[in-house]
Amino acid sequence: EDVLACENFEGLIKKYGAENLKKEVTIETGEGQFKVTKLFPDTEKEVEIYWKDGKAYQQIQDALVRVHETDDKKMSFNSPWNAKEAGLRLGMPLSEVVALNGKTFTISGFGWDLGGSVVSWEGGKLASKNLMVGFNDYSGNNGGLSSEEFAAISGEMEFDVVHPSIKQLNPIVDKLSVFKKTEITKDLGQKMVKEVEAKQVKK
Repeated sequence: EDVLACENFEGLIKKYGAENLKKEVTIETGEGQFKVTKLFPDTEKEVEIYWKDGKAYQQIQDALVRVHETDDKKMSFNSPWNAKEAGLRLGMPLSEVVALNGKTFTISGFGWDLGGSVVSWEGGKLASKNLMVGFNDYSGNNGGLSSEEFAAISGEMEFDVVHPSIKQLNPIVDKLSVFKKTEITKDLGQKMVKEVEAKQVKK
């Protein structure tokens, strides 16, 4: 939330100092290539800052933190950033997130670029918090699951986290993003309706 409050690149400089910013970095994700700004790059404090389409460096859209890989190839969960209003932080186990949400929710299957991502909070307490959360397993042994059991909760499918194998795995938050809600103008609303109608199966 503190990063989003900076609004734009000048605000970031004012709050964090130009020496702690890398203005333009190209990153690869499961959804393609993106140009982002990095705050405290290559450190445990790194934040990826995404800009609103057409308003690069003028309007921050969201801020994302990930688990940091150290020089000796170990994974660090020591990021000082968190989603204060929601009470979420990197390294938090799934069971704690379920408790914060007040109910179970839906995630994508593991083992691919967007694996372990929250698909829907299912109307829980976190549904209104403008969050994107990803989970992963760092146990080293698939949480004690067999290869077959882990494969059954992997891939481009969706699962309620009440699934017994996911409960046993109890993956941890390794990606956390806080974003600004998109304002739905009349034109954007009509465009979204047309896109949905075009994808619907004809009766």
